Amino acid sequence: MPAAQPKPRFEPVRAPSSSISPAESARYTGDLLESLRKMAVVQGHNLLAHLLELARFEAITLVKDETKR
Repeated sequence: MPAAQPKPRFEPVRAPSSSISPAESARYTGDLLESLRKMAVVQGHNLLAHLLELARFEAITLVKDETKR
């Protein structure tokens, strides 16, 4: 019986010291999520597309909240 392989660990991405603003980061994340959502729709992954849309909505909300500060 083969040994169980360990699950891969994903390290969090660390922003450089001259990082972008939280609003810019959320805006960029929203753009990426929209691209991923479109790919999911084309592939017929409707639940995944819906979840990506929810995440994009959260990113848009964060942008609005950050720009109010």
